[in-house]
Amino acid sequence: MVIRIENLSKSFGKTRVLQQLSLNVNEGVFGILGNNGAGKTTLLKILATVLSFEQGTVTVFGIDVKKEAHEIRKRLGYLPQDFNFFPNMSLDFAMHYFADLKGMPKGKQRQSEIDDWLDQVNLLPHRKKLIKQLSGGMKQRLGIAQALLGNPKLLIVDEPTVGLDPDERIRFRHLLGKFSQGRIILLSTHIVSDIASTCHNIAIIRAGRTFFQGPVDELLKLADGKVWEIELPLDQIERLSEQVKIVTIIRRIGSVHARFLSNEPVVGFEAARLCAPTLEDAYLYVNGQGEIK
Repeated sequence: MVIRIENLSKSFGKTRVLQQLSLNVNEGVFGILGNNGAGKTTLLKILATVLSFEQGTVTVFGIDVKKEAHEIRKRLGYLPQDFNFFPNMSLDFAMHYFADLKGMPKGKQRQSEIDDWLDQVNLLPHRKKLIKQLSGGMKQRLGIAQALLGNPKLLIVDEPTVGLDPDERIRFRHLLGKFSQGRIILLSTHIVSDIASTCHNIAIIRAGRTFFQGPVDELLKLADGKVWEIELPLDQIERLSEQVKIVTIIRRIGSVHARFLSNEPVVGFEAARLCAPTLEDAYLYVNGQGEIK
C-alpha cells in the first residue's frame, strides 16, 4: 500500500473528529466520500502535514508522517478547499511564489515548468492577470497547476468542484484524470458525480470512521436490488416518502417519476420496478443503512 492509515484519531478540544480510522490507498485517483462534518478535510490536512494527530500511524510511500513530515512535503501537491490566496498577485508571480515554497531552483528550467503547467490548465494566456480577476473555475485550475509544480507523487484535492458550474466541473474532472498517471490523487468530496467519473476505488467516511472501502463496483453491488423506480400521480409522492427514502423526483406532464430505496416491495406501490443503482444511489443506500426500510 502506498498510503497506510491505522487507527487514526484526532480531536479538537473535547470533540473527536476522527475515531480509529483506518485506510489503505494505492496509485491512481482515490475518492473519499462523506457528509459535511464527516472528517474528510481533517484527514486530508493530516496527510498534507498541516495538522498533527493524537493516536494511530500514518505512512505515505513508507514514510512516517509524524516523524518525517518534511519528506512528505517534498512529494506533495495540495489544493485546499478554498483556494483564494494572494488576490493581488499575478498568476505568474503566484506560481513563482509556490515554486519558492517548494524549494525549486530559480532559472529557465523553473520558468519552463511553470509555463508548461499553466499551459496544461489553459491559463498561459492569462498569466499576467491578477488572481482576483479569475473566475471560480480558473482559480481551481490555477490551484491544480501550483499543486503539480515539482511533479509531486501525491496530489491532495479537497472539495475541488464546489461552486463550479457544470461545464467547469466536467473540465476539472478531466484534468484530474489526465494527471493521475503515476501518481496518487486523493479526491475528497460530497458530490458523488465527481467520484463516479474519476475514481475506481473509494472510501466512505462517516462520523470520523471508515464506513466503506473498496472498488466502486463493490459499492454498487451492495445496493443491487434495493433501488426502485415508479411513475405515479403527484399527490401520491408524500405518501410514498412516508414509507421509503426517495432519491430523485422528475416532474412529467400529469405525473412524476420517482427513484427510491427500499429493501423490499412497498405495499400500495406494486407498480414500482427494480432498476440498476447509480453510484449516488449506492452511496445513499450504504450511508443510510439502518434508516432504509
